[in-house]
Amino acid sequence: MPHSKLLLSALIIVGGLLGTARSASAQFQIEVQSGSSTALVNNGANVNVAATAVGQSQQVTVTVTYNGGGTATLNSPQLIGSSAFTLTSGPVANLTAGQSAAYIIVFTPTSAAQAFTNLTVPVTQTSGAAGAISLNFTGSAPGFVLGYAIQPQGNNVSVSSGGTLTFPPTVVGNTTTAVLTIANTGSAPGTLNALTLSGAAFQTKGLPLLPGAIGSGQALQITLLYTPQAIGTDSGTLQLSFPGQTVTIGLSGSGISSQLSFQFTQGTQTLPVNQNQVTLSDTPVGGTATVLVTAINNGNAAATINAIALGGGGFQLVNLPPLPETILPGGSIVFTFTFTPVQAGTFTGGLVIGGSTVTITARALGPLYQYSYTTGSSTNPISPNASMFLATAQLGQSSSTTFTIANTGTAAGIISGIYIGEANSPFTITGLPPLPLTIAVNQSVSFGITFAPATVASTNGTLHLDGTAFVLIGAGGAPPALPAYSFTGPQGSLGPLQQPAIGLSLAAPYPLPITGTLTMTVVPDGFTADPSIQFSSGGKAVAFTIPANTTAAIFAGGTASIKLQTGSTSGTITLTPAFQTPSGLVLTPAAPQSLQLVVPATAPLLIGAQVTASAANGITLAISGVSNSQTLTQLAFSFTAAAGFTLNGASVTIPLSTVAAAWFESAAAQPFGGQFVATIPFTFSNGSSSSSSSSSGTVANLTIAVSSVSITAINAQGTSSPLVVSLP
Repeated sequence: MPHSKLLLSALIIVGGLLGTARSASAQFQIEVQSGSSTALVNNGANVNVAATAVGQSQQVTVTVTYNGGGTATLNSPQLIGSSAFTLTSGPVANLTAGQSAAYIIVFTPTSAAQAFTNLTVPVTQTSGAAGAISLNFTGSAPGFVLGYAIQPQGNNVSVSSGGTLTFPPTVVGNTTTAVLTIANTGSAPGTLNALTLSGAAFQTKGLPLLPGAIGSGQALQITLLYTPQAIGTDSGTLQLSFPGQTVTIGLSGSGISSQLSFQFTQGTQTLPVNQNQVTLSDTPVGGTATVLVTAINNGNAAATINAIALGGGGFQLVNLPPLPETILPGGSIVFTFTFTPVQAGTFTGGLVIGGSTVTITARALGPLYQYSYTTGSSTNPISPNASMFLATAQLGQSSSTTFTIANTGTAAGIISGIYIGEANSPFTITGLPPLPLTIAVNQSVSFGITFAPATVASTNGTLHLDGTAFVLIGAGGAPPALPAYSFTGPQGSLGPLQQPAIGLSLAAPYPLPITGTLTMTVVPDGFTADPSIQFSSGGKAVAFTIPANTTAAIFAGGTASIKLQTGSTSGTITLTPAFQTPSGLVLTPAAPQSLQLVVPATAPLLIGAQVTASAANGITLAISGVSNSQTLTQLAFSFTAAAGFTLNGASVTIPLSTVAAAWFESAAAQPFGGQFVATIPFTFSNGSSSSSSSSSGTVANLTIAVSSVSITAINAQGTSSPLVVSLP
């Protein structure tokens, strides 16, 4: 306690000195210089001194200049406080106005904590005044603490110079992140001058521009990345350069990975694998190669196989293990795939096992056909089942193409059948070598295909080469116009009940066969046309043909003409032909030429008469005839007496206009046209116009007095020739 009182007393004394010296110190100018920084301060001021690092010295120069009168004596200075401060100069000085004294203080921190000291310089003047010049110094220094945390949720681990930042085992190609924290726990700002990183697997991310300041109580975070490129241990070095200090931290990590290798076995042969490529032994077309695959994990981490896939024509996986499958280091799995080629050539497949891919090459032995067709100067490749277009050909003409089969495979091929699949096809094969065809490797065979259309429509066919088919397409062009034609036989007017022969002929040969129809139309002058007006073959239409490259129409029976019946009625008979190809393409002109035959109305024609009934006093006559105008005005009869008899009223005229009109207009008459049968009864008597007598007296059988009767028929066109009928 007494010691404490003495110290207190001393402090009071110092305080008194400070108090009494204020007036004297006002005559002094105090300048403080630290590094390149200079400042004027008041007596009693606080001066901060910051070192760049613990153990690094910072010098402060205090210059005191006297501005008063007389002489001022600066007595021995006193430095009281932390031993981190030392006074290196400061002798007693007698100053007159304008003179200065300098005091050098060096701050060398031993820790990052703040340090305090007081500089006191007692002052006496010739005037008797006394006092002191006093400055308080606060020293500070930065202090750095390093730590790191493995992301994303690792704990913070401290590390110091000479220590090691260890990354956890990391899959090759993946990246592990660590965040390095540089914390300034000291009392002054610090500076990170530079960062140097070595080690190919390590790198920084988001590094700030250096040099960079780190304030007291603040921290700088630096992201470090570890990306192993191979299985094994990786090492590196991280150097942090601070003023007066270099921190070296080792970096360590290990790359881990599964590492698959593959073994391929075909039969008893182990196939070499070169840079993930394997070539199978040759396989015949239609055969099957079976390959056993063993996947081995040569790495230091387990391999998980989630999927196994195989692509490429002819390749197929079999006997796959259940997936996903984990292969431990040193372990393996086994499965099988097959190669079944359907054509010759080289095939490539891709086998994917987990993240690894192996390219598989296989060659199939057998013929491989390439097809093409040539029209003119143009050659076009064609695939099976594709369409081949032949040039349009006019009906009656043809177009052709050359079809070529080339063997680009690895063995000779044999084709046994080449044919057109449809019967009566417009497509035909020409110039075909004898079958079967043997086509050597790199050799070819050609033949022709001809298209001779039968219609103007598009036509399809099928070319078969054993089991391979091609679609043939051709279109027929319009044929040439039909030449002019004419009729042979009678022209103009014809009589009734005739059978003239009619023919038809082209003016020039036609290149296509023609089928046709000659059609008859009848326009009667009277009530109806005689149904017997028709062709001799029956009906009012008759077919004909005109063979290709000829001119004459050929009718049924191979004749060059057809007869027609003019019938028993007057009128106009028109014959009109129609022409077409056998496929139905119409060749008839838009305004076809017709033949008109006219049967004019004529006087009646009596065909016959007979006695249909006979008695002692009379007879009945049935007269048949034709009136092609279907009119009849009267019948005239003239009886001739038998020898020894004399007839009175031997001529009789019977009017028939009304009766004839009723007949010809009736339905019963239509099948008969202009034909008629008139039944006329006659009665004879003694002493009358219809009776006869002899010179010797009365005759009992009056009919014996008449030997014959002459009959004529009359219509508007005239009178028929007489028909004489002898009476019994």
